[in-house]
Amino acid sequence: MADAKEVDDRLFGEKALAAVESNDLISLRNMLDERLAEDPNAFRWGCPLHDALNKALELARYDMADALFQRGAVWSAETILEVVKGAREDNEWNAKAIDMALAHGWDINESNEYIGCALVFLVSCTGSLALDLSETACLKVAAHLLSKGANPNEDTQMGNNPLEEACLHGEKDMAALLLAHNATLERAPKALLHAAYEGNVDIMQMLLDHGADINLHPYGKYTTLPLQREREDWGSALHTAVKGGHMEAVEFLLEKGAAKDYRNEVGVTALDLAKKLGHEEIVRLLQ
Repeated sequence: MADAKEVDDRLFGEKALAAVESNDLISLRNMLDERLAEDPNAFRWGCPLHDALNKALELARYDMADALFQRGAVWSAETILEVVKGAREDNEWNAKAIDMALAHGWDINESNEYIGCALVFLVSCTGSLALDLSETACLKVAAHLLSKGANPNEDTQMGNNPLEEACLHGEKDMAALLLAHNATLERAPKALLHAAYEGNVDIMQMLLDHGADINLHPYGKYTTLPLQREREDWGSALHTAVKGGHMEAVEFLLEKGAAKDYRNEVGVTALDLAKKLGHEEIVRLLQ
């Protein structure tokens, strides 16, 4: 059961959000200042201003966002998605939202629990049907993050970095953007495997052009990849292409020199996996 302060914070947050939605800057400033006069620590850690700040940045109401930042609002894990939602060509892709946050002390590479920093979270959400984000907006915002110092090689606690996320979701343009901003394959050893699983030959070729090892077997540390080490369908790009059932990807990898005889951590070859999964055409190709 929520205590009185939690209820009070929630109600105040709703009022602040309503002021932003109605574009009432004077009321927003007054209610914030009155609250701080009553309790100087009212907005410690940014609560309860997250929703109001996110809405102000989504709507590109920078004067309101500035008022919130000045009084203690902070960038939260989901803020980057609100910035993208509001990013349009006529507001210069909402770049000012990021610039304003940086001016108020936001660490662009701050990691938020398991989702990582703003860049990796944005890349992981690009192309999501559920979120319905504009891919152009995602690219523009990602490019601005990178121009302001976002680390293209930042990992999450779940193990994927931005380039690996782009390959996992089949986002060729995003992968190209990251590579252009010095994303390294050494820090993204699963990128080729993810692209192979998606059957994305174009991304695989791009990765190979940037020096990817077609026979790399990125098991990583046990603490970061505990399940993958014991899976029959993990180990090499050839394994993941077979898992996805992508004949063209398997053909491509073989043409580029993928080793058919490699056995993964549980002793399974790509041919063994193809037989188990019933991919008869791929079996014939691998025999």
